Amino acid sequence: MYELIIVIAILSSDKPADSAIPIGVTSQIVGRFKDLDECKAAASQPHATAPAEDISPLTTLGARWYCVYAGAK
Repeated sequence: MYELIIVIAILSSDKPADSAIPIGVTSQIVGRFKDLDECKAAASQPHATAPAEDISPLTTLGARWYCVYAGAK
């Protein structure tokens, strides 16, 4: 079983964008999938039937999708 997780880092605002460092991090599980391919497909298809939303505008602010192994069901 794999979980699709969104991780959002709060970046320091006193540094240039290319050298900003995270000062806080939060995450949320947004879906569970049978295999890694399903998880990756959900993360790459925003606004489809998957639970993923389009976070592309947020990636420069520290938001990323991750598919992680969550153990056997």
